[in-house]
Amino acid sequence: MSVYGHIAIGAALGTLAPHPAAALALGVAAHVPADLVSHYDLSRKVELFMAAAALILYTWLGGFALTTALGAVGGALPDVENLVRGREAKKYFPSHSRLLRHGGPRGRWDVLVQLGVAAVMAGWVVWAPALW
Repeated sequence: MSVYGHIAIGAALGTLAPHPAAALALGVAAHVPADLVSHYDLSRKVELFMAAAALILYTWLGGFALTTALGAVGGALPDVENLVRGREAKKYFPSHSRLLRHGGPRGRWDVLVQLGVAAVMAGWVVWAPALW
């Protein structure tokens, strides 16, 4: 999953968290299964722009709730390793180190799946808190 998908999923999980630390941990933990989804890894500039935009968007959608914001940050946090170490360097996060399968690109449907996930998570962030 690209960074905006990780942020979307982390923000959605953050709405469920009873504590800010739990929100951060849920976001980080969700990174692994989200990386199993096939996806294109974009350029650093594009990923940084998307990360900043997604963090702002989902924090705003979540009413600036700390747990939503920290869930979003947690979702993106493992990708800092890619940013700092580069694509070809040795990685340590399980879905980056090849310990677990990392979804490779599988065609144009990848973008649509990721946008769909991001849209569903946006809806969750906006409406789920009203359910609890």
